Amino acid sequence: MTKQNRICFVAINRETCDRVAQQLSTLLGNFIQVDTWCLREPPRPEVLDNDIFIISTHAVWQQVSSLVPPDKRIIVASRTLEIDNLEELLALSRGTEALILSNHEKTALEIIEVLKSFAIDNVVLHPRWPDKKTYPRHIKLAITAGQQPVPPEIERVIDLGVRTLNLSTLVELIIELDLPREIVNEISARYISAIISILHRRIELAEQNEKFKDRVQAILDTVDHGIIAIDEDQKIRLVNPAAEKMLNLGYQELIDRSVTDIIPQISDDIMTGSNTADSIKKIGDSHYVINTTSIFDAMNNVTGTVISLKAANEVKELDSKVRRELKRKGNIAKHTFNDILGSSEEITRAIDAARKFAGTDLTILLEGESGTGKELFAQSFHNASNRRNTPFVAINFAALPENLVESELFGYEEGAFTGARKGGKTGLFEEAHTGTIFLDEIGDASTEVQKKLLRVLEEKEVRRVGGNTVTPVDVRVIASTNRNLRQLMKEGKFRLDLYFRLCSIQIVVPPLRRRRQDIPVLLAFFANRLYRREIRLADQLKDYLSNYSWPGNVRELQNIVNFLCNTIDSNDIATMKHLPQYLSECPTDYNGPATAAFAHGDVEAVVSRFAKLGSLEPLFWVLSELKKAERFNQSAGRQSISMALAEQTISFPEHKVRVMLKRLEQGGCVITNVTRQGSRLSKLGNDVLSYLESSNLTS
Repeated sequence: MTKQNRICFVAINRETCDRVAQQLSTLLGNFIQVDTWCLREPPRPEVLDNDIFIISTHAVWQQVSSLVPPDKRIIVASRTLEIDNLEELLALSRGTEALILSNHEKTALEIIEVLKSFAIDNVVLHPRWPDKKTYPRHIKLAITAGQQPVPPEIERVIDLGVRTLNLSTLVELIIELDLPREIVNEISARYISAIISILHRRIELAEQNEKFKDRVQAILDTVDHGIIAIDEDQKIRLVNPAAEKMLNLGYQELIDRSVTDIIPQISDDIMTGSNTADSIKKIGDSHYVINTTSIFDAMNNVTGTVISLKAANEVKELDSKVRRELKRKGNIAKHTFNDILGSSEEITRAIDAARKFAGTDLTILLEGESGTGKELFAQSFHNASNRRNTPFVAINFAALPENLVESELFGYEEGAFTGARKGGKTGLFEEAHTGTIFLDEIGDASTEVQKKLLRVLEEKEVRRVGGNTVTPVDVRVIASTNRNLRQLMKEGKFRLDLYFRLCSIQIVVPPLRRRRQDIPVLLAFFANRLYRREIRLADQLKDYLSNYSWPGNVRELQNIVNFLCNTIDSNDIATMKHLPQYLSECPTDYNGPATAAFAHGDVEAVVSRFAKLGSLEPLFWVLSELKKAERFNQSAGRQSISMALAEQTISFPEHKVRVMLKRLEQGGCVITNVTRQGSRLSKLGNDVLSYLESSNLTS
């Protein structure tokens, strides 16, 4: 067996000693016995008995030269980095700066030379050792070869591992030991293989980068908005066909050019290094929405910027598409005129009038009592118009607290008031852009809101609460009310200018008592739609419902259907005893044989009775005012009737009007609403007025 030579490797720290000892054992373990001498540990006496000493650095040799016996063979090592540890460096962006940390200047410079020998040219390297006080402190990346003290400003460390013996030192040792030359070839082959491997990885990485670039370019070629990528020097490195078309320049005319030479309008956006969103710039003859996004490397340094351009008119079209998707949020009209049931003359007249104006953009005012179906008409207007595929947005002024109405209608900016949502909120007018907004119960809007509504209707733009910019809006307005707006105007509670702005077209939605022949149809419809069943009514109940005043209109009818369907079985017949309690306790609302003296619509009996009380003129005056209100589907109270008569120089005090209305109610000529919203003419009342007009009894 060949005698083994005893080799001692000398270094400052244990990590270096162990790694080099492992390297020597792996390559020459059949010929040598490896020992180590770590200068940071107490020296062992037997260490000096080794045959050959390999010294890690010249600085270490200066420390131990006086201790090593003069007859010993000495090799001062040249060291290198293990190739497998360079992968992380190869992945760094070109131009990345890094500190090379070492205990000594010479060692730091050696590491830099080793890296250059491996063609690591994508990183700018700056040596730094403990005694060096001046170095670039903006650098956030450090590279070490083994553990080293790290400056506080460093954010990332790449440790390349302990430096091992390079090929020249190993060859020198082999020659010194007079070992077979084949060992040199074998070790050389290992080094060459490692170098070829890293070259292959670099080639593969370059190919992957090229493939990735090709894929990115292919993706960008399909994007319909312009994309420009620039480097840290603001040079254009990538551009897609859409951007070429927008800028009217070819690929070769753009690549490597300064972006500020091509698009000087965006210099402010990219000089700051911060991202900008939705900046509107005019380039050539067109306006574009521009976004810039900075690109950062692993050390958070800006290495470039991506610029996107989209034509403003395309953004507008996209906005329209998005708004159409508001269907998912419920901003959609579900009903059409075909959903409005009934064949009575009154409802047919209202539907026909509505259809004529549905295709226009005229503002619509729907008048009618609560529960008559005004929103049904509003949705039908929308779906019969050219805006049918756009949002339908509704707001009910009676249902919202006054302090919320303005922010709901017009939106608000972030921080506009305590509790305002972060980022602000879009108002209903903006949501309804290109569509229809339904202002339900407009009579309940405050005068302040009325003033702002008028401005929006006239200027066609909105300003959010807390904002200082205006947003154009294109909306069709449909308003509704169950209140007497003319009376509110007289009382100073509704603006005259807003009223005439709203009522370009007036549609009166008739109350249910004016379309009694539709009651059976509606009863059957609600029973089938809500419960998939029929309701059979006793004759007395049919008569009652046909003559009931229906103060709650169609909504009340639906509620009664709900009540009956949950009260009686499908095989039962509904009778008077099955009615809700409020109806069975208030039979005076039943306009059948309420008063014997005026039963069966006896017009002459009514006139005769009032003639016995005195002149028929007061009767005519009151009936005439009720008729005027009826034309606008309004009721009239005693105060409004007295004031209207006073305007005609007819003195008829309010207390006398009250007495007259009471007598007319008792006679079945008027119907007094249970919600104190005034009185309306019944069919008998209309007949009495016609009789007075035709017979000239008041002249």
